[in-house]
Amino acid sequence: MQLRRPPKLAAATFSAFAFTLVFPLFFSVRVQAQGTCSQSYIDSLPVATPISPAVRVLQLVNCSPQTILGASNAAAVAGHPPYPVFPREGTWVMQPFGAPNNANVLTIDVPPQWAGTVPEKSTGPNLWVRTGCRYDLTTNRAQCETGGCAGQYDCSSGGFGPPGFTTLTEWTFYDPVQQYHFDYPDISAVNGANLNVDVEPVDGSLIDPTAPDNALWLKYNYPLVVHGGDLRAASSCSGANGDFLLKRSDIDKSKDPLGHTKYGYVIADENGNPVMPLGDNALACFTNCGKFEYPDTPAKDCDPSKDGNCYAWKTFCAGDPDLYGKTCTSDAECITKGSNVHASCWKNTDPDQKSGTCSLRSFYKEDPKLCPDEPAAPASKVACSFYYGATNPLTGKKDYSTQPPTFLCGGVIGPDGKPVPCIGDDTVHQVLHGAYTWPNDPEVFTGDAQLYRIIISPGGTEVPITPAENGIPLCESLPGNYDYSENRTNCGIPVDHQGAVFAVATVSEQSDGKWESNGHDWGCNLDQRGSGDNGVICRWHPAPATNCTPPVTDQYVTKSACGLIESGASLVSSSMTPGSNDPLFAEVTIPAVLNLVQLPVISGCASSWSVVNSQFINTNQGLAVWYSGRASSGSECQVTVTLASSNPAALKVYDVPSSNGIIDATSSNSGMFAFGGPPYPLVSAGVATTTHQPDLMLGDLLQVNRQATPITYWVNWLTNNPMSGPNCLPNDNFCPTDDGTDYLPGHGPNSSNADVGHKYLNTTGMQSLQRNAQNLGSFAWGGVAIYVELNP
Repeated sequence: MQLRRPPKLAAATFSAFAFTLVFPLFFSVRVQAQGTCSQSYIDSLPVATPISPAVRVLQLVNCSPQTILGASNAAAVAGHPPYPVFPREGTWVMQPFGAPNNANVLTIDVPPQWAGTVPEKSTGPNLWVRTGCRYDLTTNRAQCETGGCAGQYDCSSGGFGPPGFTTLTEWTFYDPVQQYHFDYPDISAVNGANLNVDVEPVDGSLIDPTAPDNALWLKYNYPLVVHGGDLRAASSCSGANGDFLLKRSDIDKSKDPLGHTKYGYVIADENGNPVMPLGDNALACFTNCGKFEYPDTPAKDCDPSKDGNCYAWKTFCAGDPDLYGKTCTSDAECITKGSNVHASCWKNTDPDQKSGTCSLRSFYKEDPKLCPDEPAAPASKVACSFYYGATNPLTGKKDYSTQPPTFLCGGVIGPDGKPVPCIGDDTVHQVLHGAYTWPNDPEVFTGDAQLYRIIISPGGTEVPITPAENGIPLCESLPGNYDYSENRTNCGIPVDHQGAVFAVATVSEQSDGKWESNGHDWGCNLDQRGSGDNGVICRWHPAPATNCTPPVTDQYVTKSACGLIESGASLVSSSMTPGSNDPLFAEVTIPAVLNLVQLPVISGCASSWSVVNSQFINTNQGLAVWYSGRASSGSECQVTVTLASSNPAALKVYDVPSSNGIIDATSSNSGMFAFGGPPYPLVSAGVATTTHQPDLMLGDLLQVNRQATPITYWVNWLTNNPMSGPNCLPNDNFCPTDDGTDYLPGHGPNSSNADVGHKYLNTTGMQSLQRNAQNLGSFAWGGVAIYVELNP
């Protein structure tokens, strides 16, 4: 099929390639002037150097006027688990251009696990940005209008890749070539572009030291896009043969093959108009391929003779590889299976060579013959870069090997006899000179820099960018067409008894186009890994005033407090006012993300604290511990935990006035799990035998991921009685009250997940605290349960 990259780039993650043929003389494309993020500003940024064992370092630079979120996948050489990254700054949030202390810049060290992703089935590194995100760092949630990854904040640790209609950069890093190590980046707009993105090599060689006539050397071609430009602002994006503009209101109208809403995460009123925030601005501009892959990629066996969308997809996206690759002497010989997808008989050394290969080509709005006889490069000056037969300025010779001859958009006629919508790769390249926009595009470059800058370069664009917002909206704040009150009633059990934090709010659409909720369509309890992109992720209850979730209060736990730190040696809880001399119980979980762990020192609210039970995970990977004490007074107080060394940590404090202070039983357990697929492992705090009736069970479970694998996740609470089976529903009789999952920081290869709960037990005998866990790789786990005697 000749879907290829240059030989050295054989394993960068593949979507499609891009070619270029664009003529400023013949196209009407509005290009914004250089924005405030000038090249002089970019040059003034601090020059980062890789921190060992990193092989390269990247700087993501936000030149847009809005807060956006960065993102990366997890990458690795074939046969190795995907390895995630996390910025040095400890966040994916990128402040607008001009923010103090360069808060619009993120720094990512490229790990050695990302080097040489050349072998087949390797996962190449991808980096991109997200716009219009509603995010909550404590719960690892982010739902974004563009660039989102299954509702997760940390795409990399979660093992998620980039979505459609999002500009991304794709890489092969640190590939050995002779005595050098080369990198192969490209800017992919094959599925569309949300924002301009450029790649700058900050240092490295001026020309290819192994091939001085290599016109695809990155430093020779930079910049690859028009800084300050915005493809969304191009009149051709909405005025081409067919509308290629994706607006906010279009998201909620997307349907899957069964007619159900595929994406419904843009908050809209009863008329379908975007609100929260207001405005139906453009999110992205599709390319030819992207338009016919949204919202679903057609099936390979679709019939192009009957389905216009299928025909366009097979023509522009090489949807059926079997239509390409055979030897030919003319284009007519490339009509396969009765389907004419306008494949080119590509003669890649000379147009007069005897035979060629049937290959996918690009499609242009204007006649390629009108392209001036100009050099093939550099991309910074030549929008018609690397076209068939263009002159390599470094050799003075014509080059036929970069891509096949082009074809005119107007010649692509669908099965209905009408022209197929076609924006033209030449149109796209007016703004994205050096991005690739179709699956055989040669726009893949080579560099040897230690530092690369990925520059989000729309500058002062005239098209609004939906800003990111810190926080997930309350379900009750959504417009009336989401029908909060009825869905709140329907979801009563998960919300009131199972600790549901997030819902997925959806609406259904009648045939007259009016929005109306059927009252039964919300997702009541979104688990940590659930994406919820078919609706709006919202909170049932306001987020806690602190960055943690305090334990649920009831007739047994009358007061509670909590604390959470991303890193540090001191953790202070929220305030509480326990009754004088009330029994207090405190739980601390510490994953050894940064340093080894030891039993911490705890003080405050009680005159003294004693360890009830503790569990170290694999000696040094984590710690879960319970303490007991009695309230020293009835005044407001806080609990302080002092760690032996800096680490993430979480704290829960319980006031249990009906306890007599005696511990009936305790249990603890730990272990390792190497993921092999479902069923997911049962993580348990061990079995205890109680003799007193009634008891209050207090327990915690901690997952610690010290492997180079994606993040750890819980699935749901299970039974506290090992004889009663795993099903808590329909009345949650055997479920402990979930006192709030604490997503403990430590993204990248070191993530963790702590969960705590309590349950009134009016039985004696064997008891256990356990839950189902989920992970894409290996993790260590441990837990502690204590059974506190209650006065009858």
